[in-house]
Amino acid sequence: MVAINFNKGQALIETMISVACLAFILGTGLNELVSAEKLATNDLTNTRKLIWDYRFDAKSLNTSSDYRMYERLGVVLNPLDRLIQVDLPLNNLWVTRRSIFPMAKLNDSWEAKQEGDLSNRPAKLVVNNALSGSITNALQDGLGFLFVSEELSSDSLRFGYINNEVVPESALKEECIDGC
Repeated sequence: MVAINFNKGQALIETMISVACLAFILGTGLNELVSAEKLATNDLTNTRKLIWDYRFDAKSLNTSSDYRMYERLGVVLNPLDRLIQVDLPLNNLWVTRRSIFPMAKLNDSWEAKQEGDLSNRPAKLVVNNALSGSITNALQDGLGFLFVSEELSSDSLRFGYINNEVVPESALKEECIDGC
């Protein structure tokens, strides 16, 4: 065993110098660490607000179609959109551009943007919509008159008609009275 000579105090001085150097490094770098942490927290908060905002900000966000649902649905919807212009966009993955924390959100932009879209867009997907037109209406009115059947007239039997005011029974909720 090696005998340590404490009379000279060399180990104590080396320890004090090491602790002083570490304290100096931490003291000078602490402000930088605190400011970097605040910047990162602000960036994370702003990126979250940006990605969850309902409006698309072209300066800070990109759109992408690099996701699995696009690969599967694109095979069906792209040709369908070319045929009947259904307008179901698949390029709806929002990705942040410049951020320490990259984020992405699959934005469902298939909702109706105008009131007319509530009936026009689904009507394009109904096969009977191809039967609606002036020739079919004239045929229906003639058959309705000949056979004295109002159900066949173009006012009663409308091909491809979608009523956006109809609510299914399953969507209706009963009003709760007295704490049901």
